[in-house]
Parts: sequence; C-alpha cells; structure tokens
Amino acid sequence: MSRRDRVMVAEAGLAPETPERAAFDLTLWFVGLLGLTLTVVTMAIVLTTPGPGDRPLIAVGRALVIAVPVGVGLLLWRYRSDKRMGQVLVLAGCLWFLPTLAESGDDVIYSIGRVGAWLVEPALIFVILSAPSGRLSGRLERAVVAASALLVLLLFLPTAPLVERYPEPFPYGSCSECPANAFMLSAEQPAFVDDVVRPLRDVLAIALYAVVLVLLARRLRASTYLMRLTLAPVLAVGLARGLAFVTYVPLRRADPTASLLDAIGWVYQLTLPAMALAILLGLLRSRLYAGEALQRLAVRLRHPEPDEVVEALQETMEDPSLQLAFRIDGRDGWVDAAGRPVPEPAEGSARMLTEVRDESGNAVALVHDSALRDQNDFVEAAGSLALGLLENQLLAAKVEASLRELSESRARIQVVADNERRRIERDLHDGAQQRLVALRIRLGLVSDLMKEDPARGAELVRELGLEAEEALEEVRRLAHGVYPSLLADQGLTEALRALARDGSLVSRVEVDSVGRYAPEIESAVYFCCLEALQNSTKHAVGATSVTISITHDDGELRFAVVDDGPGFEPEQLRPGAGLTNMRDRLAAVGGELTVGSQPGNGTQVAGRVPVGALG
Repeated sequence: MSRRDRVMVAEAGLAPETPERAAFDLTLWFVGLLGLTLTVVTMAIVLTTPGPGDRPLIAVGRALVIAVPVGVGLLLWRYRSDKRMGQVLVLAGCLWFLPTLAESGDDVIYSIGRVGAWLVEPALIFVILSAPSGRLSGRLERAVVAASALLVLLLFLPTAPLVERYPEPFPYGSCSECPANAFMLSAEQPAFVDDVVRPLRDVLAIALYAVVLVLLARRLRASTYLMRLTLAPVLAVGLARGLAFVTYVPLRRADPTASLLDAIGWVYQLTLPAMALAILLGLLRSRLYAGEALQRLAVRLRHPEPDEVVEALQETMEDPSLQLAFRIDGRDGWVDAAGRPVPEPAEGSARMLTEVRDESGNAVALVHDSALRDQNDFVEAAGSLALGLLENQLLAAKVEASLRELSESRARIQVVADNERRRIERDLHDGAQQRLVALRIRLGLVSDLMKEDPARGAELVRELGLEAEEALEEVRRLAHGVYPSLLADQGLTEALRALARDGSLVSRVEVDSVGRYAPEIESAVYFCCLEALQNSTKHAVGATSVTISITHDDGELRFAVVDDGPGFEPEQLRPGAGLTNMRDRLAAVGGELTVGSQPGNGTQVAGRVPVGALG
C-alpha cells in the first residue's frame, strides 16, 4: 500500500467540550505540572548547594534547559495539527532534567546527574534530525540515532562502575569540589578508561555529530524554500552546539583550569533550550511564508482557467511535477483533469500523495515531492483551496445544469400546454361542437315538422333532449379531463379513488395520513398517478390489477402506482413524453420521480413531494 496522508479539513483540532477534548486538556495540564516540578527541583538543588559563581543566575540557566523545551513542546502539542514534535520536545526537556542533578552535593544524586548527561546527546540528535515533524525521515537518520544510542550504551555507561571520579569541569555542573562517583564498584580505576575509552568515545562522538550536521545541511539544500526557512535556525544552533563540543572536550583535556571552559560550557548547555526555540522560530517563519504564499494562491485562483490551477499549485509549492487528482463517482483510483489515471506513488519513492477531503465527501489529492512531507499543514491548506475551487466549479456547473434543465422543462411544459389546448379544441370541434351543430340543424327541421305533424314533432323533440344530455355529458367529461372537479372539491384521496373506479384494470387505493395540500401539489400528484395508470393499461400486457398508494410521512407526500404486469429490464426504459411530463410536473413543485421494474415483478412508478405540515 502506498504512503498517503489522509486529511479531513474539518479535523484542524479537537472539538470543544467533548470527552476527548477534556482528556487532551488534562494531559497537557499534567505534563505542564511535571515540567514545572522538574524546573523547581532543579532550581532548588542549585540554590541549596554551596558552590562557586552566582547561584541564582546558575539556577536560572539550569532551569531553562528544562522549562524552554517543555514549554515549546506544550505549545506545539496544543496548537499544531501534527503534535509529534511537541511531544518529542516535552520528553527531551524532561530527560534533560537529569544532568542538572549534577549540581547536587550528594554523591548518589550527583552521580545520577553525570550518568544522565550521557543521555543528552542521543536525545538532542533525535530532536535535530526529526525536526520539524518529530519523525525520522530516512534510514540514514535512523542509523545515526541508533549509532548515538549504541555509543552511549557501549562506551559511556559501562565506565560508570569503573571510574573513581568523572571528568571535571562539567558543562552542567559548577561544583568546586565535586563528589566522588557513587556507582564505582572496582577497587581502583583501570588505566585503559583514560588511555583508550575516553579518547575513543570523544572522537566517535565528534565524528557522529559531524555526520548529523552534514545530514541536516544536505537535507536543507535539497528542501523547498519553505523547509529551508524551518530548518535554518535548527542548523545554526546545531553548528553552535558542535563547535562548543569540539572545543570544550579537547580544551578540558589540555587544561582543565582554563577560564574559557566556563563560557564554552554555558554555550554548550544553553544550546539545548536554544534548539527548542530554533524549532519554534523555524515553524513560525515557515507559517508566515506559507500564509503569504497561500494568500497569493487564493488571489490567483479567483477566476482560473483549468490549466492555471495546477500551474499555480506547482509554483506555490515549488514542485514543477506536482499533480492534482480527483475521484470520479466515488470510484477507487484517481484521475487528472483530463480523465487520465494518476497512479499512487510507491512506498519509499520520491513522490507522495496527500488527500484532502471535506465533510461532504468531496476529495482531491496532491501528488507531490516527498520533500514536502514535513509541510503537511501547508500542503493541506493548498489542497483545501483547490478543493474549494473544485466545489465552486461543481456548484456553478450544477446551477448551470439546473437552469438549463429548468429552461428545457419550461419549454416542455409550454409544449404540453399548447398540445393540451389543441386537444381540447379538437375534442370540442370533433365532439361536442359537432353534436351541438347537428342538434341545431335538427331543431330547425323539427320546427318545420311541428306545423305539419305535431305528434311526430313532439317525439323528435324528446329525442333531441336525449342528444342534448349526451352533448352535455361529453362537455362534462372534457372538463373533467382538464381539471377534475372532485380534486378541487374533495381533495386528492377522493379524486384518486374515482380514478381507480373508472380504470379498465382492477385498482385499489391505499391512503395513510393524507389531507389537503396546495392545488399545484395535488394537481401534480393526481396527473402523475393518472399518467402512470394509463401507462399500465397501455403497456403492462397481462396485468390484472394496479395499486395506488399515497402517504404523508416526514414532511413528504409520497405516492406509488404499482401493477402486477410482466415488468421489464431497467436498462430497457426509454423516457417518453409521458414520463418526461411526470418528471416535469413533480420538479415544478420540488418533487422527484422514480421508475422501477424487474421482469416478472411488475412496474412501480413512485414519487415524492415536500409538503411540510398537513393542511
């Protein structure tokens, strides 16, 4: 599975007033209290232990070694979406508390502090190489950290029970007569410790630190401008630490009483809190730059052409090979704007994929240089702008499609209305009008016949009365087809029941919680049911019954016309004028129509219309 960072835009932080948020805040309070306690303990040890120098000033210096990394770590832990770097700094600050114990005059506490100082370098190397994400990015970085741990494990810790006294002076302590090593187990100190082990481990430590600085410089050179802004302060403090280390160790071996050792020792010690501040400064610089870059990107993406979106992202993120990918219809896999597949980068490759998704499920992916791995917030923000642009374009396309569909629907409704008027005119002309014309002619003939044969004339008058009633009934049927009076007078339920009684198929009507509604809603539902019933009569060969069901549920009026005919395959459905008319009628009142069928299971025409409360 390829590497990807999945980002939900809504997950910028924990929601307020939730159990997760409360637990998170409680954790931060506990960690802050722990850091404060360690800082106070350190200051108390310095202030209560006699020694050379300004003790309050020394106490403040030792306290900074703990307080600054823990404070910066808490800040990043609390406010940065990727909290790993904050957690690393908090752990480092707590670990760096151990060397400050060397200020104590007690043999055991002092010895713990001297041994604890050996753990500072592996922790610092990890902090440097993992900045700014808190994660080691490559095998070489992991190997260097492992080598530093092995160096401490093999050449430092084994000497603890072998030496009578630790080397003096000491960057983390200011004792004039330092206590003896409380962990010494041998009768006397072996000569090879001073002659072989200490020179060897010092050389290896210097070489290892040089490798760390080379790796950081190489990473800085290969990074984007945004990452260079982040890592430059880290490299500067790392160089200061390296120079202090390279100077302090040989100078102490050559002249332990040199006055310069104290100044170098303070530089050596204060690079620990300075490293935390350098990481914070780098992140602030990168965030300011990212904000300006995103502002320029947002301005440029106000009215972009399709090709300009990717070009703007490439320039903003300094990655000419960046690709913007999309999903189609929720299917797996990504495609570019031209519909070409975009493969996901393989694990360990120089490319990576960052996905940005919103609460609606819309998503885009940025396939970019892995050098941007540690700028996830920046990549996410740029992807969010692209996603917002995509959503706006989709919305505009939907609005345009809706307007086009509305225009086409209005045109179809106008055509239907014109056709209906022509049908009414034709029915009047061919039906009732012809009857009335014939009736008028026959009335003239009867008028003449009444003078010659009154009895025969009276009989013809009675026949003409029957024809007049037939003409009247035909006019009523025509008017009923235009808008049923029963629908207007008694509502949808009674009109559908009357429709079922007049149908050629055996029909039944099922009603649940249906009342009166706006005339346009009742009309739309009635004529959709009428059209569906006529289609069943015409097309459902072999059908014996039709069920019309209508319900009011959850603010919607729902209906279904179901026959027991032979049905058909869904892909065989060809939208005709009747189906289009039904959809247009429902769409005009905000409703939807669906048609479902399976061979042997009949056909169902269903619809729903939002109606709110019952009328």
